[in-house]
Parts: sequence; structure tokens; C-alpha cells
Amino acid sequence: MKHNYTNLSSLFLAIASCLCISVSGQTTDETEDKTQFSIYGFGRTNFTWDNQDLGRSDIFKPGDIVVGAEKNSNFFISARQTRFGFDVKHFFGEDELEIKLEGDFHDSSSDATGNLRLRHAFAKYKFILVGMTWSNFFDIQANPVTVDFEGPNSSTLSRTPQVRFFTHTSKNVFSVSLENPIEKVTISDPIEVLPQRYPDLIAAYRINGDFGFVKTAGVLREIRYESDKPRSLVGYGLTVMSLIHAGEKDKIRLQGIIGTGIARYIEGASGLNYDAIYDGTNELETLQMYGGFFSYQHFWKEAVYSSFTAGYLGVEDNPNLLPTDYKIGYYGSANVFWSMVKNLTFGAEVLVGERKNVNDQTGTAVRFQMNATYKFNKIFK
Repeated sequence: MKHNYTNLSSLFLAIASCLCISVSGQTTDETEDKTQFSIYGFGRTNFTWDNQDLGRSDIFKPGDIVVGAEKNSNFFISARQTRFGFDVKHFFGEDELEIKLEGDFHDSSSDATGNLRLRHAFAKYKFILVGMTWSNFFDIQANPVTVDFEGPNSSTLSRTPQVRFFTHTSKNVFSVSLENPIEKVTISDPIEVLPQRYPDLIAAYRINGDFGFVKTAGVLREIRYESDKPRSLVGYGLTVMSLIHAGEKDKIRLQGIIGTGIARYIEGASGLNYDAIYDGTNELETLQMYGGFFSYQHFWKEAVYSSFTAGYLGVEDNPNLLPTDYKIGYYGSANVFWSMVKNLTFGAEVLVGERKNVNDQTGTAVRFQMNATYKFNKIFK
């Protein structure tokens, strides 16, 4: 997906300016100096070996496994995950204005060098967030700690431009967002996908406690297209995710998801075009997908820890799917991280995946991946 970075940057600056102007009248001698600016990020190099060619991608998705292909191992090194960001926080008494701009070089998962891409660009004040950041259909704290860049195939990891409203003074958080609509559709003549008329609507509720948190979210969206006449489909889905503290430092992370016409929100389905499929007439038909993952993070020592993760993602039976189309994917990973010194961490991980097609034929892949990450964070007050 290509972004118009000029337009996004202009939008971001306009939003930030408006928010700054809207709160400037509240500045007093007691608060005018309470501004914090930080530069943060990390440098990271990945070393990857696959027992079969997965397109030299540092994202491990079972859906990318080629069933029936001859095993052809390959090795590659990449530093495109390297990231940097700028964060500005201005305090008005108990209120806080936050402006964030972050990017990395992971515009393509198969290009060794990579080009700069936008990750986050938003402004947040009191009960409103405007800009590009994690979808409200996701929670980064529920995502497993992996060497793999994206994590399990059933995760709803995604970032999107949006407007979000939320309760900001309560322990538990209710939020509603209007997010940029993107369709991932398998089409054929005479079908043509039309520009979407409405944003995706997402509502979520997160319960926070000493145990961790539980978040549930629902999405409602339109998929609009034209054949003999303009038509539209309704997509909808539900997800539940959680982080649970186990013992002093160990953590359990998990997520379950089910939905129809929401494949664009699911990490392992992003390249399958399973929001909807051509049914052989003049219409498209939405596809239901379902899945989940479970991850356990254990600390062996203060600076040594591991995560063990298992994930699953399937699609409903549908006569319009071809025999060689994706049906089920399994994801598994085990890793160990060692924080050698402050801010310097080494990670090593073994990943296994299996893809099963509609015709019940399967393909497997094994990956061994290592990385070295040096983090930095400089705060100016």
C-alpha cells in the first residue's frame, strides 16, 4: 500500500497547529515551561535463514508458504526495521497535549535497504486523537514479544489514519474511532471496486486492573463495488485481547478474532484479498475468518527472557475459493532475548509455519532469525 506522505504530513501539521492554538489560551506562568521533547528509536540488524524461499521477507506469515514448492533455503541480512521518532508533550495542569511523529525503513518486507515510511503521525489531547497510529481494533500491549517483526498470523496489528474519541479520566477506557477504509478484495471482470463512502467504525472497551487488561473491540465497515450497478457489502467483526501478569514478571498475551469482510485488519490475511470474493455472477461475497493466538513470556533472569507463541487463522468454507487457495494457517515461535547491557539487546528465534489449502494439500516452513537492537531515548525538558 502506498501512502501520500506529503498530504499526510500536511494533515498532521495542520492538526497539531489547531490543537496547539485551541489550548494556547490556557497557558499560564505555571505551565508554560512544562514542555517535554524527546528523540527516540533504535538501530536494528536482522539475520534470517529460511528452509524455503519466502520472498526474503522478515515477516513470517504462513499464508506466504508455497504449497508443493521444492525446499530452497536462503539467508539474508537487513537493517530496514531501524526506527526513529519525535515526541512532544506539553502539560496544562493535569491535561497533556501529545504530538508524535515516527518512521522506519520497512516500506517493503523484501527490499534489503528499504525506504522511509510513516508509522505514526498524530496529535492527542484530552478525549480526542487525530492522525495515524495503531488501529482501535488492536492493542500493542497484547502483541507477543518476538524477533519476527509482525508476530502471529491472527493478530490484528495495523496502523491507520483515524479520528478517535475516548474516555481519558477513567480507569477503564471506552473508545470510538472513524478509520480510513481500505478494501482487500479478490475480483474478476466485470467487478470494479469503488471508492468507499464511509469510514470504518470501531468501538472498543478496555478493562484495566492489577491483573493486566482485557480489551474487546468491534468493527463495522462497507465494501463498495460496481458490476451491472453500484453495490455494497457490510463487513463486521469482533476481537478480544488481553495481557495477564503471571507471577512477578511473567506475562500471558492472547487474542481471539472472528469476522466477515475484515481480512484487511488481520496480519496473516493482509495479502490474501479475503475481504470479499467474486461469486461468478455480478456480485461479491464476503468471507468469514477466525483465529487466535496464545503467548507466554518467561523471565529466566533479570536480563534474559523468552516468549513461546502459537497462532491459528482459518477461513470459512466457500465454493468460490479455488482448490489452491488458502484455507488454514498455523504459526509457532520460541525465542530468547538477552539484554547484554543497557539498551543493547540480542534476540534469537525459531519459527515454524504450516499452510493448508482448500484441497487439503499442505506446505511447511522453518525459519531461524536473530537480531541485535540498540535503543536510544533522549529527553529534553
